[in-house]
Amino acid sequence: METDNGWNQFKGKETPSTVEIHESFFKAVPKNSHVLDFGCAWGRVAFQLQKLGYNVTGFDLNINAVNTALESAKLCENRGGKVKFNKANAMDLPYLDGSFDACIIQAFLTTITAPLDRIKVLSEAHRVLKKNGILYLADFGLNWKNLHYREMYRRDYISTMELGTFIVKEDSKALGEDLFTVHHYTRKELIDLVKDFTVENFHETVFTTFHGNRTKGYIVIARRS
Repeated sequence: METDNGWNQFKGKETPSTVEIHESFFKAVPKNSHVLDFGCAWGRVAFQLQKLGYNVTGFDLNINAVNTALESAKLCENRGGKVKFNKANAMDLPYLDGSFDACIIQAFLTTITAPLDRIKVLSEAHRVLKKNGILYLADFGLNWKNLHYREMYRRDYISTMELGTFIVKEDSKALGEDLFTVHHYTRKELIDLVKDFTVENFHETVFTTFHGNRTKGYIVIARRS
């Protein structure tokens, strides 16, 4: 069962949401497409896409965030495309096979800290995508060159037992209370996760984190065959 790993503590628009959609998404996915937004939180990305003319379904485990998104949706029903939100589990989606033109999994896999759960998430994305549908996957990369992250990887390995999985603290200097657990991915890990898709674009970029740090990220554009 998918766990929240600390994410249900966030209320309304408090849920961290810092990663911006890369232009490669808009090149690969035409407007009016039906897009499924994994871990939509309060709907920041979903509303951005809706405004641009996409039809979006967003889901999240955090019911408070989903309710906030639903309230916001009432204010923009006649703007751009359609948007709706559900409480759902990414490993057991309540959507029919082949329901969506595209899936956007952005800064979401970082919250999935059990390796087998990640496989289940990608399997569900594959299932709900239409034939030739687009998977847009964007997430944080393992960053040994950054001293801050290198120390956290080493510090938390003894408890997480997976390299790249660490606990984000309340303070940007890794002090204070534990907030949530995340995973930073190697290129190989992401390639292995999308093995059932045809990868069309894979490149490295830079993302902004919860604490405002700039760090390595990866973007994958893949197609369901």
